[in-house]
Amino acid sequence: MRLPIAIDIAVCDKWFIILMALLLFYGFSPVQGQELPETGFWSLQLENDLWGSSDDRFYTHGTELSFATIEPAPAWLEKIATIFPCYRKGETGIHGYSIGQKIFTPEDIEQRELIEDDRPYAGWLFWDTGIAHVFEDDGNRQSINGLVLTLGIVGPSSLAEETQKEFHRFIDTTIPQGWDHQLHDELGINVTYLRKWRQIYDLDGDRQFEVSQHGGLALGNVYTYAAAGTLARWGTRLRDDIGPPTISPGFTGIPAFQPDPEFNWYLFGGLEIRAVVRNIFLDGNTFRDSHRVDKKHLVADVQFGVAFHFRDLRVSFTNLIRSKEFEGQSEIANYGAINLTFYTAK
Repeated sequence: MRLPIAIDIAVCDKWFIILMALLLFYGFSPVQGQELPETGFWSLQLENDLWGSSDDRFYTHGTELSFATIEPAPAWLEKIATIFPCYRKGETGIHGYSIGQKIFTPEDIEQRELIEDDRPYAGWLFWDTGIAHVFEDDGNRQSINGLVLTLGIVGPSSLAEETQKEFHRFIDTTIPQGWDHQLHDELGINVTYLRKWRQIYDLDGDRQFEVSQHGGLALGNVYTYAAAGTLARWGTRLRDDIGPPTISPGFTGIPAFQPDPEFNWYLFGGLEIRAVVRNIFLDGNTFRDSHRVDKKHLVADVQFGVAFHFRDLRVSFTNLIRSKEFEGQSEIANYGAINLTFYTAK
């Protein structure tokens, strides 16, 4: 069912993109007029089904550029976090900003006609800001909670069609033909709360083992869901890193780590289950008629991979398997991710 309201923002799509760029480059400042902090972490996350199934289908690509710093967060962001009764401040805090894009397609990208029983073509261009605090819980158990505020646009103004077509021309492969049926332009607003509990056990030598549980809640017209999961890690200096990030929705991770002159590594694997109330990329536009499919309300992600960090650089490689998200989906989704995070000091 659609609300009897039509929102057509195609006229302001270019202005929205300009606004996103300004938020990225000027929104970092904790105080108006202050320059970007010199101490922080730059992170580039690339997710693509090329590294999983080798086919363009379902969630086919995601890119996210992030900046995070342990310097004081803007007062307005701190105030918003404290509004939530479940948010707890700790001695160690971090906040940051991201800009990114996600691309979704049906399984058959050579078909020009609308494929009614396959997922819609859709793009998502977004900007978000987040804050997280780490605090010690009972015993040697550590807890992390975070809040993420997301603003973005779904539809042609996300530039997903142009991005995918130009990349396919560059690598000389099939040009997708069905973008005329993509979702309409719609502003997206989301609020996501995350909580993670972890316990680390010292093993022989400098190796450690960690078991963590996490939960999350997302509210908005793009995603609305509740999530719960667990993650295991085995390697060295696990206290210096809570795990590599993913592009939401997905496992909890932070684009930051504790730099160390020694070479460190860890293997990781986990499971997350989400109870999905809304997913605009399957349910279609909120205020306008558009292509849609019947989504599944329970979705599971299995993740495994490896991460290395040395001095000021962390590199991680992740494979993620996602259960079927909608009725009639032919196969599960499988995609890979690469994350590069480096630390910049004064």
